[in-house]
Amino acid sequence: MTINQALIAATQKLQKNKISSPNMDAEILLLHILKKPREYLFTYPEKKLTKIQIINYKLQINRRIKGEPIAYITRHKEFYGLDFFVNKNVLVPRPETELMVEEVLEHVTHNTQHTTIIDIGTGSGCVIISLAKLLKFEIRNQPARGWSASGGKSKIRYLAADISSKALYVAKKNAKFHGVNKNIKFLCGNLLEPILNNLKHLNNPKNLTIITANLPYGWNSWKNNCSMDTIGLKFEPPIALFTENRGLKIIENFLKQIKQIINSQKINFNSNLLLLIEFDPRQTIMLKKLIKKILPNAKFQIKKDLRGYDRLARISI
Repeated sequence: MTINQALIAATQKLQKNKISSPNMDAEILLLHILKKPREYLFTYPEKKLTKIQIINYKLQINRRIKGEPIAYITRHKEFYGLDFFVNKNVLVPRPETELMVEEVLEHVTHNTQHTTIIDIGTGSGCVIISLAKLLKFEIRNQPARGWSASGGKSKIRYLAADISSKALYVAKKNAKFHGVNKNIKFLCGNLLEPILNNLKHLNNPKNLTIITANLPYGWNSWKNNCSMDTIGLKFEPPIALFTENRGLKIIENFLKQIKQIINSQKINFNSNLLLLIEFDPRQTIMLKKLIKKILPNAKFQIKKDLRGYDRLARISI
């Protein structure tokens, strides 16, 4: 069987089973088998595959037909232009989460304050690692702004926490791959508990603290009404996807922990605390009420993703 024949057969099989992007999926999986760039498929369409390659390709196509996400089959997913290792212990990074990275970059890049960036529910580490890598590049290439990785006008430190030790293993692997493992301190615990247990992780009130939180915000109807487009959710870790209270229970717990830090009076952030929380557009009204109830003095705005949906709560305290 040639490359071209394999692609045609795989595409037809994926189409027959109502996979939404059959051509692209067939190509990605074959490239993963061949370990070649995309151009190879069209440069050598008549090249014959080995028996092992054919067997592996068919196995991967069958996994895709069952709804398994491409990222779990290939163990790779691109996020913010960077390549991340993923497995079934972490969520597949979503394009809409890139908005969180953009918000932090916009806030930090021109800021001369010392800054701590904390990523809660880090999973694969895609958010904190993207920031550490991109800001490391920014620091190195913008001396005129006074950036200094070792303590000039602006110094950034990075913390990442997750309740799953298996997820942290993936995040650490990705951090090492991207050369920022020495820049990020990884903590295991429930939401902000590792921070609450050791407040030295938080900044001096004169400094800026940014907390990103891409927490589980799915609810039971997601599980019960999976279409072909969302069936891949069944392969992702439930602990990272679903929670109670219409998907807002864990976000509520997170906001209560923020309130606890503020009420402890051990740290007065002096309006230098920024929270970024991802959520489902259908939760907008409920989330607004929740923020007003738990953090009545906070200022917040809702940011839309590239598709025009409410996606990110930006809370200043």
